[in-house]
Amino acid sequence: MLMSISDKYEENSMLESFVVENFRLFGKLELNRLGRVNLFVGRNNAGKSALLEAILLYVSKFSPEVMFDLLYARQEHWEPETLRYSNRQNLNPARHFFKNHVMPDLFSDGFKLSSGQPHDTIHVKTGAYSIDKDPENGTQVRRKLKLEEIKKLDSNFYDLYLITEIAKNSSIIISLQVDFDYFRIQARSKPRIETIPYQFVPTQEIYHDELSVLWDNISLTDLELEVVKGLKLIESMIFGLAFVDSGAEGRIPLVKLQNLDERLPLKSLGDGMTRLFQIVLSLVSAKGGVLLIDEFENGLHWEVQEKVWRVVFELAEKLEVQVFATTHSRDCIAGFEKVWASHEEQGAFFRLTKRDDSVMVKAYDLELLSDSLETDVEVR
Repeated sequence: MLMSISDKYEENSMLESFVVENFRLFGKLELNRLGRVNLFVGRNNAGKSALLEAILLYVSKFSPEVMFDLLYARQEHWEPETLRYSNRQNLNPARHFFKNHVMPDLFSDGFKLSSGQPHDTIHVKTGAYSIDKDPENGTQVRRKLKLEEIKKLDSNFYDLYLITEIAKNSSIIISLQVDFDYFRIQARSKPRIETIPYQFVPTQEIYHDELSVLWDNISLTDLELEVVKGLKLIESMIFGLAFVDSGAEGRIPLVKLQNLDERLPLKSLGDGMTRLFQIVLSLVSAKGGVLLIDEFENGLHWEVQEKVWRVVFELAEKLEVQVFATTHSRDCIAGFEKVWASHEEQGAFFRLTKRDDSVMVKAYDLELLSDSLETDVEVR
């Protein structure tokens, strides 16, 4: 019996391998021996963020909302005024997910994301559908067209879509014949696909309204206590946190310190506290699933990074979360290495290198990473 992606996670608890083909700047990239906590390093434009995006799209089963958020974060919704009335399919912002930013033609390969097993490979490509009448009840149904049918039809008689194929089963993601505003409406209106829990901590801040929803989901549980405990890494006097309505800004997090009667905005304690809160709250919210963190070190002073890694390793194992993170910082790598040494079976470290038009990956075991740091070999 074929397993769904979520079934595979339930059985194996986490990804052991991951393969990316023709996604963004990748030709083909294969990661093996993934761990519970995985750190990716590399120079700018080596593909670290793109790799996190690929994993996020995979575990979300290509959620249209996730697609939109990723495109919007990179400002890839922009299009030149002179091209707005050109071929809508070729200009659809989803083209940026494909290698060389080119939407694949009908019946040609797109890109593939996989755990290394054929039965759970997600193949993203274009597809053509017509609207037919159901002979039994007369309702309109959408039918995928074959190549020989396309050749006989005028393009006005079918619509183009971005689709996924998993184990030969096709599913429509989103229409390719709409402008970006309608693309956004489509993405936001579709229900979230049932999958494993996942959370993404981007390089920039997570919006307060998103954080407040995550907080509400764990409020008055043991997971709330884990978050407050994590915040004590930077401010030991914290003993409580709550979200309150601030008016125009919506709900914001306030903290209570043992030595003050007044509640303080979390943000008043600095960028490091905000980043720490986002990481730990997202981690506990991803219980039983996946957490992705882009540029782990953002806002965190080098002295606290090792302590944060320790929290991540310990909570990831306790809550059965698989973590994928990136960094540019040697201090962040050094902190990771020290914690990995005490959780040797849990960690994995990879360096991405771009050469010409290809990206290569090198896996480091703990000994090699330790030696590289000790001898000051470039690992970033």
